[in-house]
Amino acid sequence: MKSKLILALSILSGILAMFLMQYYLNAYKHKVKQQYQMVSVIAAAENLPVGTVLSRDKLGAKDVSKFSVSARNLMSDQANLIVGRKLRNSLTRGTPLLWSDIVGDESKGGNLAAMVNEGERAVSIPVDMVSSVTGHVEPNDHVDILGTFTFPSAKGDPQLDTVTLTILQNVTVLATGKETARSLMEGALALGGAARRPANYSTVTLLVTPKEAEMLVFALQKGRLSLTLRSAGDVTSARDLGNINFNYLEKKVGEFNDQRQERLRGGARAPAAP
Repeated sequence: MKSKLILALSILSGILAMFLMQYYLNAYKHKVKQQYQMVSVIAAAENLPVGTVLSRDKLGAKDVSKFSVSARNLMSDQANLIVGRKLRNSLTRGTPLLWSDIVGDESKGGNLAAMVNEGERAVSIPVDMVSSVTGHVEPNDHVDILGTFTFPSAKGDPQLDTVTLTILQNVTVLATGKETARSLMEGALALGGAARRPANYSTVTLLVTPKEAEMLVFALQKGRLSLTLRSAGDVTSARDLGNINFNYLEKKVGEFNDQRQERLRGGARAPAAP
């Protein structure tokens, strides 16, 4: 009886040892897999000299060990954060981009002033869900700024006239609320590289010249400002847009719709000037 008990205990010990060994091997495999897990970061797609304005065709991707990535790297799905920015350093093809390579780097204490180039200014304007394109405007996006104003009719009519016009085009967004491109990048790294959208915000901070800042502040006191979001690679400037009031809209609405249908059919790339 005693020998049977000893045999049973030996078998149980062997089974337990086998399970412990299997557990150890699985844990070790998981550790090795984690150690060599690769993530994709942004890298130079070609040799890029100092001062290069970054566009999507100049940006590539490179797989690196997850453990070699730091807050200085840019993840491959964060290209929109640096498109349109200039390089502070030259880079050879295949070199991962670091935030310190970008002009406007916030590494000097992480403050907004480090993002403002000499001769430019940062100015904030209030926005809501409509004027911020339903909150889709993000740091480093480029926007046009439209203003809507109400004032006495230019014809001397006692009734008030409402006019909408484009004030500035291709303006860089530095921050939405307190979120900057850098803080979004660090948040993405904290989430394992997943893109993080800005939280709800009520202000947008823009990079402008001193004169443009004066114009925006004045316009804020006289009317309502709205943003229109541009494509990341669109650096064009529309000319002779004119002012839109009710009489102009009533007269031109049919022509606008005809132009839209023509563009949809591929007959034109852009509407004719008013």
